[in-house]
Amino acid sequence: MHRDLVAEINADAIRHNLRLIRQACRPGVRLCVALKANAYGHGVDVVAPVLDEAGVEMVAVATIGEALELRQLGWTRGILCFGPTFAACTPEARDERIAIAVKYDLTPTVVDGYGLRDLDAEAARRGRVVDYHVKVDTGMGRMGIAPDTAFDLIVRAGDLKHARLAGVYTHLASADEADVEFARHQLAWLTNLIERLAAAGVKAPLVHAANSSAIFMLPESHFDMVRPGLVVYGCRPSKHWPAHVALAPALRLRSHLVLTKQVPAGHSIGYGRTFVTKRPSVIGIVPVGYNDGYARSLSNRGVMGVAGGDAPVVGRVSMDQTVLDLTDLPEARVGDEVTIIDDRPGRCNTVEAIADLLGTVPYEVTCLLGNRVHRVAVCRSKPSCSQETPDARSAVSTPG
Repeated sequence: MHRDLVAEINADAIRHNLRLIRQACRPGVRLCVALKANAYGHGVDVVAPVLDEAGVEMVAVATIGEALELRQLGWTRGILCFGPTFAACTPEARDERIAIAVKYDLTPTVVDGYGLRDLDAEAARRGRVVDYHVKVDTGMGRMGIAPDTAFDLIVRAGDLKHARLAGVYTHLASADEADVEFARHQLAWLTNLIERLAAAGVKAPLVHAANSSAIFMLPESHFDMVRPGLVVYGCRPSKHWPAHVALAPALRLRSHLVLTKQVPAGHSIGYGRTFVTKRPSVIGIVPVGYNDGYARSLSNRGVMGVAGGDAPVVGRVSMDQTVLDLTDLPEARVGDEVTIIDDRPGRCNTVEAIADLLGTVPYEVTCLLGNRVHRVAVCRSKPSCSQETPDARSAVSTPG
């Protein structure tokens, strides 16, 4: 069936961005790519095969459910669960999460000894060993435990036989700011903890802290592994981005005109009559709305690319439709392609340009993309290698 909304995910762009990340790190530093929130809205079933082919060592998700989806797609390498694996409303739900973590070889984040001992007990029951990472709160103020508490927990956990410390990490709160002094303060806290653990005879196999910005702006944050997120998808997470790092945007969102019509001067457009034509006009309807992630805040502000040029959004963006003013674009016809989000840097409707217009971050623009958007993997240099999402689901190879 023909799809009205298609997000083209350029696999070549993702590969390019992964190469830039590898080049920024010293040899041997591992990649743990963030695939949470449906690969930041890009489609985990489309992105995961590209990461697998590129040899990405580990991926990270927010929830047990996201991790389980990856295993069902065929991802066989490590999966770090950022979120509260052991926190649940009922004991039964908690036990279920722990059982899934062990059964599917997930790597949970540990922030308390109680959950850790339950994890060890479940792994023992199944006759397995499960890895875990400890998250240290060095200033982010969200998930994680204080360095002193983390030290005590890790040392006490040394007697566990089936739950194995595989990593210690922290989350940088301001690595994307012009002033990275606080990020350096956080790194110092983490380094001090690792040194104290080493003095106590405990070595963390993996230490990690670097997010997208820190990878390129704070090389001292690389440790053993880095956790790229937004940069994998080709968006700059900061206005202070180094000019020499040329990311390739991976997302292009397209649709088509489903109706064009002439309206007289004085004709209102959309809910609330926020736009009234000042001249005889030609308008066009695009089947995209805020349910699909095209924010209502783009009403009378957004721009989309159509045949012959750029068309402004007029009237309020509704749940399923957006209206364009085509009066100055006489070439536009029903069925013509419309570029809602452009992947060409510098265009007025890139992810970053839309984020600026909305006063938000690129993360929100891509993560808002809804379920009606059909994600398709493409190779921009070879359009013939376009691959529909159902095929991409079976394309996650098993590492040999």
